[in-house]
Amino acid sequence: MKKLWERYSRKKRWWSIALDFIFVLLLIGMLIPSTRKPLSAFMIRQTLFSPSEVDEVVFLKKKDWEMQIVPEKGGDVVDLGDFEGKPVFLNFWATWCPPCIAEMPSIQDLYDEYKDEVAFVLISRESSNVINNFMQKNEYTLPSFSLKSRVPAIFETSTIPATYLISPAGRLMIRKTGAAKWDSDRIKRMLDDMIE
Repeated sequence: MKKLWERYSRKKRWWSIALDFIFVLLLIGMLIPSTRKPLSAFMIRQTLFSPSEVDEVVFLKKKDWEMQIVPEKGGDVVDLGDFEGKPVFLNFWATWCPPCIAEMPSIQDLYDEYKDEVAFVLISRESSNVINNFMQKNEYTLPSFSLKSRVPAIFETSTIPATYLISPAGRLMIRKTGAAKWDSDRIKRMLDDMIE
C-alpha cells in the first residue's frame, strides 16, 4: 500500500491530490442517504445563474389568473388574479427537490428586499405540515400556498422548480424550469423597472 501511495503521489501535484481527495469525500457523502439531499443542493447552488427573459411576448389570459390557491399558514382561498397589477413571482417547488432547496436562499433574499412591492407565490403539492416544518427549520419567511384548482396550461410543467415572473400588466417576463439565482442584479433591475 505504501509503494502504491508513493507511486501515486510522485505522478501528481499537490492540488491534484487535493481534488482527488475532495472527489472521494463527495462520492462517499452521496452514498450516505442523510447527506445526499443537502450535498446535492449545495453542489447545485454553486452553479446557479440568473435566468433570462422570455423571447416571445406572452400575456396571461383571464382564465390563467383564475388559478385558486390557499395560504399554507391558513386563510381564505384566493385567485392568482388577486395579485394582478403588481409583479408576481410564481414558483412551483417541493421540499424533497434538491434544485428547489438550492435556489431557496436566493428567493428568500429577493423576498426580503421586495416583499412589499412584489407578490411572492410559492406553490407546493405537499402537506401543510411538511412545508411549514421545512420553512421553520430553514428560517424561511416566504409565503407558501397550496393549489385549490388545476394549474393553467401556461404554467404546466413536469419539472420543478418552475418559476414564472409576471409583470403588473400580465406579461410573462421569465419562464424558468430548474434552479436559478433569483437575487441577481439582472432580476432586481427587472423588478425595479416593473415597480416604477
